[in-house]
Amino acid sequence: MELSNPLISEYTWANKPSVAPLGQIICVTDIGENGILCRGDGTKWVRMHPTTVNSLGSSVVLTGTTAETTLLTIPIKGGLMGLGGRLNVLSFYSFTNNANSKTIRAKVGAAVVTSMVSTNQGISGFNFWMLNLNSETSQRSIIATALSVDTSVDFTLTITGQLANAADSLSVFAQSLEVI
Repeated sequence: MELSNPLISEYTWANKPSVAPLGQIICVTDIGENGILCRGDGTKWVRMHPTTVNSLGSSVVLTGTTAETTLLTIPIKGGLMGLGGRLNVLSFYSFTNNANSKTIRAKVGAAVVTSMVSTNQGISGFNFWMLNLNSETSQRSIIATALSVDTSVDFTLTITGQLANAADSLSVFAQSLEVI
């Protein structure tokens, strides 16, 4: 899509200029639904607005196993969160409505950001966040867990599911990840 402002240049995240002149604005075309605007702070490029990084296109179903199974793998570009950035995730799930446990976990690498266990429900939401603490290598999650993920380099958020009974099912039917 052509920009209507000739003073704003288009780049991909990988080929954006290494120099970020104070006040200069660029459009990064390969992040979000329609790209994102970034402003130079004299040192690095900083997002000018929240952006949706990932949205689920179709349902993902888990059944037939009791092993922890990856449901979603969401790549996040290094440096996108910035020093005080936050990942906000909103997901909706449906389950076999019985007393058996159905567990959902969110992980960055081996670190568990948060988890949820569901019993006796047919549907539920799973919402969480991870916040950089004025550092790209120090975070807290919604459950106050201290994390040390290097968000200055590309990393992956993984959503897993685990069933107590292989005859049950767990489905992710809506999910959105936003970087604020």
